[in-house]
Amino acid sequence: MKTEVVMPHNEYPIHVRDHVVAKLETLERFFEGTVSVRAVLERQHSEHRIELVANVRRGIVLVIDAHADSMSAALDNAIERMGRVLARHKDKLKRNIRARA
Repeated sequence: MKTEVVMPHNEYPIHVRDHVVAKLETLERFFEGTVSVRAVLERQHSEHRIELVANVRRGIVLVIDAHADSMSAALDNAIERMGRVLARHKDKLKRNIRARA
């Protein structure tokens, strides 16, 4: 799985990138068909915003947007939500395969 971390305004220290990449790699356990995940980190006034964009097989794009007062809380919220979305997508694919048979 390819991971990319984007910090448009360089508002975060470089070690944050390593932490985010480590968290993004845990998403692969929810759905093995994940091709790439991109994280966009932004600070909007006193709030931190993290957007996760996952590309999965067959050209499907899944997007999550999380806001919180701290960067770690926003990251944890985004990772948790993306994990649920990936697991739901995997279940949906399984149901479709079973329905065809």
